[in-house]
Amino acid sequence: MRLWGRCLLIVVLFVALRLMILVTFPAENLTLYGDYVYYYELAAYSDQGYLPFIHYWSEYPPIFPFLSVGVYQLTHLFGGGYHAYVYLMGLLMLAFNTGNLALFLRLARRLHGDETAERLGWVYSVLFVPLIYTWWNFDALTAFSLLLTLELLLDGRERWSAVAMGVGVLIKLVPLLVFPAVVRTRSWRCWLVYGLVVTTVVGVVALPLLLAGGAMALASFSSPTGRSSWQTMWALLDGNLRTGLLGAPADHFDPVKATTPVGNPARMPEWIRLVVFGLLYAAIFWKARLRESPRRLVAFVCLTLVLFFLWSKGWSPQWQTLLFPLLLLVLPLQRGVLFILALSLVNLAEWPVLLSRGLNQWLYLTVVLRTGLFLLLTVELWRRVKG
Repeated sequence: MRLWGRCLLIVVLFVALRLMILVTFPAENLTLYGDYVYYYELAAYSDQGYLPFIHYWSEYPPIFPFLSVGVYQLTHLFGGGYHAYVYLMGLLMLAFNTGNLALFLRLARRLHGDETAERLGWVYSVLFVPLIYTWWNFDALTAFSLLLTLELLLDGRERWSAVAMGVGVLIKLVPLLVFPAVVRTRSWRCWLVYGLVVTTVVGVVALPLLLAGGAMALASFSSPTGRSSWQTMWALLDGNLRTGLLGAPADHFDPVKATTPVGNPARMPEWIRLVVFGLLYAAIFWKARLRESPRRLVAFVCLTLVLFFLWSKGWSPQWQTLLFPLLLLVLPLQRGVLFILALSLVNLAEWPVLLSRGLNQWLYLTVVLRTGLFLLLTVELWRRVKG
């Protein structure tokens, strides 16, 4: 209770700032460089009786597409239209972002104590990237599931942590990156049960969708594997100077397009990348000293996330919202803020400043800078993981 008494002002100002922004700026301005229009256009098909995974494919796991449809249908109570969708979805993202702040404060107190947790809370509450992406995409949900999975795991509630991970996987796959830490710190019986719970949660949702949607559901779940590279070193190698956009909403009624690459094919076979990063991660996994050290466990999850970014053929700037709270939790404050500011500047320069203006050739600079920062982070985090 002492922490929440000290941090109440942080939460109040955090919520008030976002509410004021939401009611002050026009919906089109708030979401200008984000994906809300895309979400809205897909959800609008529900007026014709069309649903994701059943009548058209979705590149996202099922929870958000159906949540978006629910928000869209709810707008009819307020006259409908894009403005109502933005306000309702913005309020929902605000709720999850507030939950992210609360979970961040709990994790910070667990790792550092009340005084440091309060200081970290102030820093997290004024970060620009998590603020602006409230109106640009839905990764507040992903961050919430990731932080909740970690908090429950560190609290010793492994089965509830597994449930949170399973739900998170149905939002985006990123929370699954916590599982290696479970394997490294728990007995084989514990992590086996953990994995079974995750699989059950995912299966309870995925199997009915596969039965109901058939080809569309299969195309949805297969979509991530069929994409070309974008905004990474691998994309530069392939000659793909583009973002990760998949085309118009109408394309989602053709299941073939879910797995049809829209850019150049990979010049380096994907199995080579998988083997190289797999061996590197296996070495890190084996040498990591995580038992009896919650801080090193969180650092290991953060390192896993950074290595995933380096391995991935694509980069989405909203992934910063998943990384930044972990950096604040595991790095010295000044160093963590320095990395956060550097990554924020590079990624904001890339999108929206450069790519929205068609200056795609600047990817040769921004991608190299971001990759360099990730490599520095890998070294920095490894020092903390090995003890």
